[in-house]
Amino acid sequence: MFETYKSRINQKVMDNYADALLSIDDLVGDGYSGLSPLFYVYNKRYLHWLDNDPDIAVSEKEILFRRKFYRVLQKIGPGAMKCTQVYESRRFLDDSTTDEKDTPVALPEKPVIFVANHGFHDDCLSTVLAAGRHIYFVWGSLPVLYNTIDGLASSFVGGVCVNRKSKTSRHASIAKALKAMEYGADLLIFPEGGWNKTSERLLLDYWKGVYTLSKAAECDVVPIVHYVRDMEVLDKKNLIHTVVDDPIPLYTMPQDEALQYLRDLMASWLWKMAEQYGQSARDVEMQGYSNSRERWEAHLKERMKGVSRYDSEVEKNSEYRPKTVIRAEDVFRPIANIQNISAQNIKSVLHAKELVKTIEESDWQKLF
Repeated sequence: MFETYKSRINQKVMDNYADALLSIDDLVGDGYSGLSPLFYVYNKRYLHWLDNDPDIAVSEKEILFRRKFYRVLQKIGPGAMKCTQVYESRRFLDDSTTDEKDTPVALPEKPVIFVANHGFHDDCLSTVLAAGRHIYFVWGSLPVLYNTIDGLASSFVGGVCVNRKSKTSRHASIAKALKAMEYGADLLIFPEGGWNKTSERLLLDYWKGVYTLSKAAECDVVPIVHYVRDMEVLDKKNLIHTVVDDPIPLYTMPQDEALQYLRDLMASWLWKMAEQYGQSARDVEMQGYSNSRERWEAHLKERMKGVSRYDSEVEKNSEYRPKTVIRAEDVFRPIANIQNISAQNIKSVLHAKELVKTIEESDWQKLF
């Protein structure tokens, strides 16, 4: 009987949201045969967020209701986190010898867009708490949202859904986000698009959505930067160091300049916190591992254990790769794919194939 009920609900979901979903699997995630029982219990509460029509997906009444819940979240949120959040002084990070106090961050009365770095278990909740006022998620991890306890908890905050597998849904998310701001909601965006799994980059390149929304709404962007020394450790003794910076009128700058400035600013705070709190000895970090690749792979595997309902099709393609940035694989792949092999080019082709293989084996964003 329950299977019949599930099939009926699944078909109803696809009938109602065919313009936003390619299939019901868009809501499922890796390693699962279907939606969780949790979905069938509470799906009616916010399935309408999937709708591409802003007037259906977003309502002023809903925003006002969820704003009241934020006061409760401020009280219970810290206890719900796996790690402990501490707020950093910008003046101290700039100069550890100073005892001057920070100038408080002054937020405008009109809605803003909060942006944060992405990559650890409590990044959503810690950002919501750091914002200091109710914010609406721009939510792109649909299997997590509709099948997990974390997703259920996030539903009380509110959000704008985007199915990143659907071009129409991606385009509609801009109108839905602007509608939420029109009703007075602040937004939360993770401009990297996914977790940063690289071993050498502080932050991934930023998608242009945050700039598009800032420009359309003529609103400021507020950076929130987190640093966690041991991202794979879920323990209250493990600290989330957080910096909240001043609002930036991003919409007054050209797009590329604005996104580069925002990323550089946030990377600077991340670097300063890493310098202050992240010192460790190589012999300690490498204990039990034969090389740095093996160590980083183990680190990522441990981090990923805290992720449920992972959608690898979305997440492995979530990194924004600017067309203006030429990477090594862009240069060598055409050579590696040459079909007309001759005595004159065989060494170059084999060398290119080896280089491309090495690059692909080191592309942690695609591997995890």
